[in-house]
Amino acid sequence: MVGENAETVEHRHEVGVALDKALRGIAPPDVTVGVRRISTADVSSLFTLESAAVRRAVPSRKREFATGRALLRHLIGCDVPILIADSRAPIFPEGVKGSLAHDGDFAVAGVTRERGIRSLGIGLEPHDELSHEVAEIVVRRDERGIDAHVAFTLKEAAYKAWSGLGGEMLEHHNVRLDIGSSTFHAEVLPDRFHLDGVFASTPHDWVALVVVRA
Repeated sequence: MVGENAETVEHRHEVGVALDKALRGIAPPDVTVGVRRISTADVSSLFTLESAAVRRAVPSRKREFATGRALLRHLIGCDVPILIADSRAPIFPEGVKGSLAHDGDFAVAGVTRERGIRSLGIGLEPHDELSHEVAEIVVRRDERGIDAHVAFTLKEAAYKAWSGLGGEMLEHHNVRLDIGSSTFHAEVLPDRFHLDGVFASTPHDWVALVVVRA
């Protein structure tokens, strides 16, 4: 971006490389993943219908949206508009399933054409500490000991996978986590639906991926 010095550019490059490595490390072979730094330059690549979808959004939201769409088109290999569903998730071309997330600096995404995969969910959050008030909203009483930002990331991935299956909107406390060193289990309590995922950490971010197979 304009005004960034060489040191800042190098730092952001290192952050992006680390995030890309972490994401590729947790993605299975039949899911294509990628990372793209959020940039104002991507706004000009939006299709007319996409621009209309964010015409009232603040500039930062437009940048996130545009970079996310640019990344998804790159991963899909198809230059088509990607609009927004009522759930706020991207509407993918026929035969494609995917998920998208942002952290303010980068967009990450995963896509697949594998028929045996029913849904994907991806979560991304920086390591910044959450306030006590937000942590109370995210972490259940029976999840004490789980870092709030880790929980936020994993529940985001679980919710997106759940939403991709047609599930209704959830509160954070509607999802109960059981976490291992790099894997996690999420139970959607209203429906007793179970999701399994993987996650990783970089010096800057937490990233998580849920793949729901048939």
